[in-house]
Amino acid sequence: MLTRLREIVEKVASAPRLNEALDILVTDICAAMETEVCSVYLADNDRRCYYLMATRGLKKPRGRIVALAFDEGLVGLVGRLAEPINLADAQKHPSFKYIPAVKEGRFRAFLGVPIIQRRQLLGVLVVQQRELRQFDESEESFLVTLATQIAGILSQSQLNALFGQYRQTRIRALPASSGVAIAEGWMDVSLPLMEQVYEASTLDTASERERLTGALEEAANEFRRYSKRYAAGAQKETAAIFDLYSHLLSDARLRRELFAEVDKGAVAEWAVKKIIEKFAEQFAALSDGYLKERAGDLRTLGQRLLFHLDDSIQGPNTWPERIVLVADELSATTLAEVPQDRLAGVVVRDGAANSHAAIMVRALGIPTVMGADIQPSLLHGHTLIVDGYRGELLVDPEPVLLQEYQRLISEENELSRLAEDDLERASELKSGERVKVMLNAGLSPEHEEKLGNFVDGIGLYRTEIPFMLQSGFPSEEEQVAQYQGMLQMFNEKSVTLRTLDIGADKQLPYMPISEENPCLGWRGIRITLDQPEIFLVQVRAMLRANAATGNLSILLPMVTSLDEVDEARRLIDRASREVEEMIGYAIPRPRLGVMLEVPSMVFMLPQLANRVDFISVGTNDLT
Repeated sequence: MLTRLREIVEKVASAPRLNEALDILVTDICAAMETEVCSVYLADNDRRCYYLMATRGLKKPRGRIVALAFDEGLVGLVGRLAEPINLADAQKHPSFKYIPAVKEGRFRAFLGVPIIQRRQLLGVLVVQQRELRQFDESEESFLVTLATQIAGILSQSQLNALFGQYRQTRIRALPASSGVAIAEGWMDVSLPLMEQVYEASTLDTASERERLTGALEEAANEFRRYSKRYAAGAQKETAAIFDLYSHLLSDARLRRELFAEVDKGAVAEWAVKKIIEKFAEQFAALSDGYLKERAGDLRTLGQRLLFHLDDSIQGPNTWPERIVLVADELSATTLAEVPQDRLAGVVVRDGAANSHAAIMVRALGIPTVMGADIQPSLLHGHTLIVDGYRGELLVDPEPVLLQEYQRLISEENELSRLAEDDLERASELKSGERVKVMLNAGLSPEHEEKLGNFVDGIGLYRTEIPFMLQSGFPSEEEQVAQYQGMLQMFNEKSVTLRTLDIGADKQLPYMPISEENPCLGWRGIRITLDQPEIFLVQVRAMLRANAATGNLSILLPMVTSLDEVDEARRLIDRASREVEEMIGYAIPRPRLGVMLEVPSMVFMLPQLANRVDFISVGTNDLT
């Protein structure tokens, strides 16, 4: 082995560049030790984190940084102890941290040794195998000796040059909620995590049943409390998220299997992890989009049950004065816990723009970006700028840039103040012509009600938002209640309800749509005309809701042909007759309009104008 060790050191030392040297190192160690994985994590002492710089056997995502904070995982433990750690089954160790991006879940055996030069930690060298076994003394000695030799080759100046590309100050992400926020990054590390729960048993099953019962009751009360809070604040869409959690939590089969696991001798925490993961994996494997999404909701339930089982959590969280909440994944419950006056912005590593959390931050008006490729723990305690307009995250910005964004926030606030002041004045052009000012609605009923006295009505109400928050298509009665509330809130003012606009980036979890070009394919009015039962139920609900107020206008989205307008008019006439037969008297006929979004429709404006009462211009699509 000494000869092999010398050969590896010589090859590494002669490599022209450091990243090439590290690739040689991991490849040759795998060959020499006949192990499946070898990885090098180098320490960035300024940022207090390790970067995965080279690996053989793990998946290193292209264009993505894999980083661990100094206090994270087994790699962090090796660095803190400054001594080797040799484990037959790494996943059973309390410090194990699973990193989904590198696909290391199938590897069990772990040997990690520190790379130290003159008392300075430079990194950690790791080998892994699928087999459940401890590496023997000769293997451990080989890796320790090699780490010592490599430390002499690595220099701090080389590392600093290499880390330059990793010390990101500007990170691209997806804009989930518009606005700009500046505050200190804050990650809630007090919450128990599913991956930190390990198998444990007890003889006192009665006590564990009692603990589990208490956690289930506390979680149910918590969801009911949040639902009532948001429903009382006219945020019914947000309240519906917590109603869904309550529904999942009350599932008889889920509860039966949780208690059965405790009766077998498992502690409550292990029962929660085992059964929740089992159910979540079953849902995730299904082809139905709505059911697949329930896997994430189940894991949220598991997280809350673990929280209520954790006796070490005393009282409510102590939140800093003003924070940007950073998280791997964001749940509606986490958002609900943070006092709204302290939440400046949100950064999420994993998340979709149509997730429950994304819908909720938009409803609350919190600047948010999602899909930020950086470990949330690396953002904790750093000054962050969240640019929800451009989809950017800026970390520890330079003073000049910070001042520029602070100026932008001040201008935003001043413009909002001026806009609110101007709402009280008549909106007239210099010629004296009156111009109507109307709201885009559908996300924040509380805000919309507040502005109701100062605007001329609702110019666009997005009906798809309630659909996105339901577990299935809302019934006609549910839609009547939804639309009636908006029509009555703006009684004697025009309210334009857009029919269901889904497809492309707006997906319903229970009606997945997959095609090559979703932006120009099956979406908008085409979907609901192809599924006339959806269109008829929605239009009947609109007409019934409008029977007493008479202030309804209906808007058709993403129209591509005159035939679509004619078919929609035919179905609206049919729905009108059905409603009149149902209630026994004539109803007011709504104005009908189209959203001009498809460029080809511009050339059909004369024919279109003869078929509808008004036309709205969809500037996002036309530009």
